[in-house]
Amino acid sequence: MRTKPLARPWSAGLDLVGWTRGAKSQWVCGVWPLTRRPVAMLSLCLCRSWHRSPATRLFSAASGQRSGPRNYYELLGVHPGASTEEVKRAFFSKSKELHPDRDPGNPALHSRFVELSEAYQVLSREQSRRSYDHQLSSASPPKPPATAAHARSAHQAHNGSWEPPNAQYWAQFPGVRPRGPESRKQQHKQNQRVLGYCLLIMLAGMGLHFVAFRKLEQIHRSFMDEKDRVITAIYNDTRARARANRARLQEKLQGQQLQAPPGGPGITPPDTGTRP
Repeated sequence: MRTKPLARPWSAGLDLVGWTRGAKSQWVCGVWPLTRRPVAMLSLCLCRSWHRSPATRLFSAASGQRSGPRNYYELLGVHPGASTEEVKRAFFSKSKELHPDRDPGNPALHSRFVELSEAYQVLSREQSRRSYDHQLSSASPPKPPATAAHARSAHQAHNGSWEPPNAQYWAQFPGVRPRGPESRKQQHKQNQRVLGYCLLIMLAGMGLHFVAFRKLEQIHRSFMDEKDRVITAIYNDTRARARANRARLQEKLQGQQLQAPPGGPGITPPDTGTRP
Protein backbone atom coordinates (compact mmCIF):
# COMPACT_ATOMS: atom_id res chain seq x y z
CA MET A 1 0.00 0.00 0.00
CA ARG A 2 1.33 3.41 -0.90
CA THR A 3 1.90 5.66 2.08
CA LYS A 4 2.54 9.32 2.43
CA PRO A 5 5.37 10.63 4.59
CA LEU A 6 4.05 12.53 7.58
CA ALA A 7 5.46 14.54 10.41
CA ARG A 8 8.56 13.25 12.16
CA PRO A 9 8.79 12.84 15.93
CA TRP A 10 11.67 15.32 16.21
CA SER A 11 12.02 18.78 14.70
CA ALA A 12 13.18 19.54 11.17
CA GLY A 13 16.81 19.33 12.18
CA LEU A 14 16.61 15.52 12.53
CA ASP A 15 15.57 14.36 9.03
CA LEU A 16 16.77 10.77 9.44
CA VAL A 17 13.69 8.70 10.21
CA GLY A 18 10.22 9.26 8.75
CA TRP A 19 6.92 8.20 10.25
CA THR A 20 4.12 7.14 7.88
CA ARG A 21 0.54 5.98 8.28
CA GLY A 22 0.02 2.45 6.99
CA ALA A 23 -2.89 0.04 6.91
CA LYS A 24 -5.56 0.23 9.65
CA SER A 25 -4.40 3.74 10.59
CA GLN A 26 -1.29 2.43 12.36
CA TRP A 27 1.93 4.37 12.59
CA VAL A 28 4.92 2.66 11.06
CA CYS A 29 8.48 3.76 10.95
CA GLY A 30 10.07 4.12 7.53
CA VAL A 31 13.85 4.20 7.11
CA TRP A 32 15.41 6.65 4.78
CA PRO A 33 17.52 5.54 1.74
CA LEU A 34 20.50 3.23 2.09
CA THR A 35 23.01 6.05 1.83
CA ARG A 36 21.63 7.58 5.01
CA ARG A 37 20.89 4.35 6.89
CA PRO A 38 23.84 4.54 9.37
CA VAL A 39 22.71 7.99 10.46
CA ALA A 40 19.16 6.71 10.82
CA MET A 41 20.32 3.85 13.03
CA LEU A 42 22.14 6.34 15.23
CA SER A 43 18.92 8.33 15.51
CA LEU A 44 16.98 5.23 16.54
CA CYS A 45 19.51 4.49 19.26
CA LEU A 46 19.21 8.04 20.54
CA CYS A 47 15.41 7.84 20.54
CA ARG A 48 15.45 4.61 22.50
CA SER A 49 17.93 5.93 25.01
CA TRP A 50 15.87 9.10 25.48
CA HIS A 51 12.68 7.20 26.32
CA ARG A 52 14.30 5.13 29.02
CA SER A 53 13.57 5.76 32.67
CA PRO A 54 15.38 8.64 34.44
CA ALA A 55 17.27 6.21 36.66
CA THR A 56 18.55 4.31 33.59
CA ARG A 57 19.60 7.52 31.88
CA LEU A 58 21.38 8.68 35.02
CA PHE A 59 23.19 5.36 35.34
CA SER A 60 24.25 5.50 31.68
CA ALA A 61 25.47 9.04 32.11
CA ALA A 62 27.33 8.05 35.25
CA SER A 63 28.97 5.17 33.40
CA GLY A 64 30.08 7.53 30.63
CA GLN A 65 31.24 9.95 33.26
CA ARG A 66 33.35 7.31 34.94
CA SER A 67 34.96 6.40 31.63
CA GLY A 68 35.88 10.04 31.11
CA PRO A 69 35.98 11.86 34.47
CA ARG A 70 35.14 15.54 34.40
CA ASN A 71 35.02 18.32 36.97
CA TYR A 72 31.43 19.18 37.85
CA TYR A 73 32.40 22.71 38.86
CA GLU A 74 33.86 23.37 35.42
CA LEU A 75 30.80 21.82 33.81
CA LEU A 76 28.49 24.21 35.67
CA GLY A 77 30.90 27.11 35.35
CA VAL A 78 31.21 27.84 39.08
CA HIS A 79 34.14 27.89 41.47
CA PRO A 80 34.51 25.17 44.14
CA GLY A 81 33.52 27.58 46.91
CA ALA A 82 30.24 28.59 45.26
CA SER A 83 27.08 28.54 47.35
CA THR A 84 24.06 26.35 46.67
CA GLU A 85 22.16 29.31 45.26
CA GLU A 86 24.98 30.06 42.82
CA VAL A 87 25.04 26.41 41.73
CA LYS A 88 21.29 26.54 41.19
CA ARG A 89 21.49 29.70 39.08
CA ALA A 90 24.36 28.27 37.03
CA PHE A 91 22.39 25.08 36.40
CA PHE A 92 19.34 27.00 35.20
CA SER A 93 21.49 29.11 32.93
CA LYS A 94 23.36 26.12 31.48
CA SER A 95 20.22 24.01 31.13
CA LYS A 96 18.71 26.63 28.84
CA GLU A 97 21.78 26.41 26.61
CA LEU A 98 22.16 22.60 26.64
CA HIS A 99 18.52 21.51 26.60
CA PRO A 100 17.94 18.81 23.92
CA ASP A 101 14.92 20.66 22.53
CA ARG A 102 17.16 23.44 21.27
CA ASP A 103 18.84 21.11 18.75
CA PRO A 104 17.31 17.60 18.70
CA GLY A 105 19.64 16.57 15.88
CA ASN A 106 22.72 16.99 18.07
CA PRO A 107 23.26 13.83 20.16
CA ALA A 108 26.15 15.42 22.05
CA LEU A 109 23.76 18.06 23.38
CA HIS A 110 21.68 15.40 25.10
CA SER A 111 24.77 13.82 26.67
CA ARG A 112 25.98 17.16 27.95
CA PHE A 113 22.54 17.92 29.39
CA VAL A 114 22.56 14.59 31.25
CA GLU A 115 26.03 15.38 32.62
CA LEU A 116 24.80 18.82 33.64
CA SER A 117 21.84 17.31 35.49
CA GLU A 118 24.10 14.84 37.27
CA ALA A 119 26.48 17.63 38.25
CA TYR A 120 23.61 19.65 39.70
CA GLN A 121 22.29 16.65 41.64
CA VAL A 122 25.69 16.13 43.22
CA LEU A 123 26.62 19.76 43.94
CA SER A 124 23.18 20.90 45.12
CA ARG A 125 23.27 18.57 48.13
CA GLU A 126 25.59 19.15 51.02
CA GLN A 127 26.50 15.54 51.73
CA SER A 128 27.02 14.46 48.13
CA ARG A 129 28.99 17.63 47.43
CA ARG A 130 31.26 17.00 50.41
CA SER A 131 31.85 13.45 49.20
CA TYR A 132 32.56 14.70 45.68
CA ASP A 133 35.05 17.29 46.97
CA HIS A 134 36.77 14.56 48.94
CA GLN A 135 37.01 12.47 45.78
CA LEU A 136 38.46 15.40 43.86
CA SER A 137 41.04 16.01 46.55
CA SER A 138 42.04 12.34 46.49
CA ALA A 139 42.17 12.39 42.66
CA SER A 140 39.60 9.58 42.38
CA PRO A 141 36.92 9.53 39.68
CA PRO A 142 33.52 10.89 40.75
CA LYS A 143 30.88 8.42 41.77
CA PRO A 144 27.16 8.58 41.06
CA PRO A 145 24.93 9.84 43.88
CA ALA A 146 23.81 6.33 44.86
CA THR A 147 27.40 5.09 45.15
CA ALA A 148 28.42 8.20 47.07
CA ALA A 149 25.52 7.74 49.49
CA HIS A 150 26.46 4.09 50.01
CA ALA A 151 30.10 5.00 50.66
CA ARG A 152 29.00 7.73 53.07
CA SER A 153 26.79 5.29 54.98
CA ALA A 154 29.65 2.77 55.21
CA HIS A 155 32.02 5.48 56.42
CA GLN A 156 29.56 6.58 59.09
CA ALA A 157 28.99 2.99 60.21
CA HIS A 158 32.76 2.51 60.45
CA ASN A 159 33.16 5.67 62.54
CA GLY A 160 30.25 4.69 64.78
CA SER A 161 28.31 7.89 64.02
CA TRP A 162 24.66 7.93 63.08
CA GLU A 163 22.90 10.06 60.52
CA PRO A 164 19.18 9.92 59.71
CA PRO A 165 18.22 8.54 56.29
CA ASN A 166 16.57 11.84 55.32
CA ALA A 167 19.72 13.87 55.94
CA GLN A 168 19.66 15.18 52.37
CA TYR A 169 16.22 16.65 53.04
CA TRP A 170 17.34 18.30 56.29
CA ALA A 171 20.44 19.61 54.53
CA GLN A 172 18.16 22.08 52.74
CA PHE A 173 17.41 23.72 56.09
CA PRO A 174 20.72 24.73 57.72
CA GLY A 175 19.02 26.19 60.80
CA VAL A 176 17.12 22.98 61.59
CA ARG A 177 18.97 19.74 62.14
CA PRO A 178 17.43 16.27 62.70
CA ARG A 179 17.90 14.59 66.06
CA GLY A 180 19.73 11.33 66.51
CA PRO A 181 19.10 8.66 69.17
CA GLU A 182 21.41 10.34 71.70
CA SER A 183 19.78 13.71 71.15
CA ARG A 184 16.35 12.14 71.49
CA LYS A 185 17.34 10.46 74.75
CA GLN A 186 18.68 13.73 76.10
CA GLN A 187 15.54 15.52 74.97
CA HIS A 188 13.41 12.82 76.62
CA LYS A 189 15.33 13.19 79.89
CA GLN A 190 15.03 16.95 79.69
CA ASN A 191 11.29 16.66 79.11
CA GLN A 192 10.97 14.35 82.12
CA ARG A 193 12.96 16.80 84.22
CA VAL A 194 10.73 19.67 83.14
CA LEU A 195 7.66 17.56 83.90
CA GLY A 196 9.01 16.81 87.39
CA TYR A 197 9.64 20.51 88.00
CA CYS A 198 6.11 21.31 86.89
CA LEU A 199 4.68 18.70 89.27
CA LEU A 200 6.78 20.04 92.15
CA ILE A 201 5.68 23.59 91.43
CA MET A 202 2.06 22.45 91.27
CA LEU A 203 2.33 20.58 94.60
CA ALA A 204 4.08 23.54 96.22
CA GLY A 205 1.35 25.85 94.95
CA MET A 206 -1.33 23.55 96.35
CA GLY A 207 0.47 23.47 99.73
CA LEU A 208 0.83 27.24 99.82
CA HIS A 209 -2.81 27.64 98.89
CA PHE A 210 -3.87 25.29 101.71
CA VAL A 211 -1.69 27.06 104.28
CA ALA A 212 -2.95 30.46 103.15
CA PHE A 213 -6.54 29.25 103.35
CA ARG A 214 -6.04 27.92 106.88
CA LYS A 215 -4.34 31.11 107.98
CA LEU A 216 -7.11 33.22 106.51
CA GLU A 217 -9.68 31.04 108.24
CA GLN A 218 -7.95 31.54 111.59
CA ILE A 219 -7.77 35.29 111.10
CA HIS A 220 -11.43 35.43 110.17
CA ARG A 221 -12.39 33.28 113.16
CA SER A 222 -10.37 35.48 115.53
CA PHE A 223 -11.99 38.58 114.09
CA MET A 224 -15.48 37.14 114.49
CA ASP A 225 -14.72 36.00 118.07
CA GLU A 226 -13.48 39.48 119.01
CA LYS A 227 -16.51 41.08 117.44
CA ASP A 228 -18.82 38.69 119.28
CA ARG A 229 -17.07 39.46 122.57
CA VAL A 230 -17.49 43.20 122.06
CA ILE A 231 -21.15 42.82 121.15
CA THR A 232 -21.75 40.58 124.17
CA ALA A 233 -20.06 43.11 126.48
CA ILE A 234 -22.19 45.95 125.12
CA TYR A 235 -25.34 43.85 125.56
CA ASN A 236 -24.50 42.95 129.14
CA ASP A 237 -23.71 46.57 130.02
CA THR A 238 -26.95 47.80 128.50
CA ARG A 239 -28.91 45.15 130.33
CA ALA A 240 -27.29 46.07 133.66
CA ARG A 241 -28.06 49.76 133.21
CA ALA A 242 -31.65 48.95 132.33
CA ARG A 243 -32.03 46.98 135.56
CA ALA A 244 -30.53 49.83 137.59
CA ASN A 245 -32.88 52.38 136.05
CA ARG A 246 -35.86 50.13 136.73
CA ALA A 247 -34.89 49.79 140.40
CA ARG A 248 -34.55 53.57 140.79
CA LEU A 249 -37.95 54.17 139.24
CA GLN A 250 -39.57 51.67 141.58
CA GLU A 251 -37.99 53.31 144.65
CA LYS A 252 -39.13 56.75 143.49
CA LEU A 253 -42.72 55.61 143.05
CA GLN A 254 -42.74 54.01 146.46
CA GLY A 255 -41.47 57.25 148.06
CA GLN A 256 -44.19 59.31 146.39
CA GLN A 257 -46.89 56.95 147.66
CA LEU A 258 -45.67 57.25 151.26
CA GLN A 259 -45.73 61.11 151.21
CA ALA A 260 -49.40 61.39 149.95
CA PRO A 261 -52.31 62.64 152.57
CA PRO A 262 -54.56 59.96 154.20
CA GLY A 263 -57.95 61.64 153.28
CA GLY A 264 -59.59 60.60 150.26
CA PRO A 265 -61.32 62.78 147.73
CA GLY A 266 -65.00 64.05 148.48
CA ILE A 267 -64.69 63.96 152.32
CA THR A 268 -65.08 67.33 154.05
CA PRO A 269 -64.16 68.01 157.68
CA PRO A 270 -66.99 68.57 160.24
CA ASP A 271 -68.43 72.15 160.84
CA THR A 272 -67.38 73.61 164.20
CA GLY A 273 -68.93 77.08 163.95
CA THR A 274 -72.13 78.46 165.78
CA ARG A 275 -75.46 78.94 164.20
CA PRO A 276 -76.81 82.47 163.85
